[in-house]
Amino acid sequence: MATNPAGTGTGKKLKGWHDDPDNSRLEYFYEGVKVGHLDASGFTVTDGTTTYINNNLVQNAGLAATLKTQVAVVGTSAAVASNGAGAVLGGAFIAPAALKIVSAWRTNHALSDVTKGTATTSASYRRFTLMTDTAATGSGTDIIASLNATASAALHVQRAFTTIASTVLAGGMVLASHLTVGAATADGTDMDACDITIAYELV
Repeated sequence: MATNPAGTGTGKKLKGWHDDPDNSRLEYFYEGVKVGHLDASGFTVTDGTTTYINNNLVQNAGLAATLKTQVAVVGTSAAVASNGAGAVLGGAFIAPAALKIVSAWRTNHALSDVTKGTATTSASYRRFTLMTDTAATGSGTDIIASLNATASAALHVQRAFTTIASTVLAGGMVLASHLTVGAATADGTDMDACDITIAYELV
């Protein structure tokens, strides 16, 4: 397709390449809307408001939703009895860039949880939290998701967290913790050995 000469109007019907000598680039228009350009830095594609490719690099907005989502294990815990002490799980996730937590879940990887009935599990259960430092300060005090484990979970059955405030800044550390809510009892094991996993998207 021939390149339109410099100064050609960019009306509604304009399609094709347009020479933009003032910015040292070639611009591509469709129905009068600029959808991309070529310059010394590379190729850029935009819909006028969102950049999908910038200087040959595909941007987050240019990826399908299924390609944006990444999965990471935040931490792993050994089995904890219903009267066991709360703890921060070993392991942590460091945000490689600004991101949002799409979902989080806990999965038993050894046995099923053991409970003694509704009366016991509602009076004493374990609460899981995902914590981060939203200012990337290392304080780890901001809760971004939580799960109240008031019922048994079978082996390899997932229990989803409720997301509270999902944004994590670049370099932010995500930690998982658990603690006893209600009266501590010795009636069985409220939590089997498990993994805490997150799915996230860069923003």
